[in-house]
Amino acid sequence: VGHTLVMFYAKNKMPSNERMLTPDTNYVSFLYAFDPRPPFQLLARSGYFCLGFASTSEDEEGGTINPHSVLTHNRPLQQNNETFACAQIHYVSTIIEKLGDSSTAVIGYGMNDCTARLVEVSKKEIARLLFPDPWDMVAVKKPS
Repeated sequence: VGHTLVMFYAKNKMPSNERMLTPDTNYVSFLYAFDPRPPFQLLARSGYFCLGFASTSEDEEGGTINPHSVLTHNRPLQQNNETFACAQIHYVSTIIEKLGDSSTAVIGYGMNDCTARLVEVSKKEIARLLFPDPWDMVAVKKPS
């Protein structure tokens, strides 16, 4: 998993009272795949994505909720006046195959430097992000 720092706006053009409330940076991720043999040529790269907030439901989370998770909801990712349901900063630190289920990966990541989280992701979904079906793409008409 790769990470990139993105800045989506010119902060110096904002009024000073808004500037203090606007984050300087956002971090998003992307997946990449290499050939397993030297020289390890890059085979694919997904588009940018972010990983979601923890749920407030213990049933959905599968256990006790980290009490610090609520802190991450105060700083959502914002891009071009749109707010996303994920942390402004998330950083993937682990991706492994789920024990006993070779069709699933477990991704560990941190959110807004406050808390960590684990999510299960189908390997089919990871492959779909890396190698999208071209028939799923929407054609964009050029303006006449």
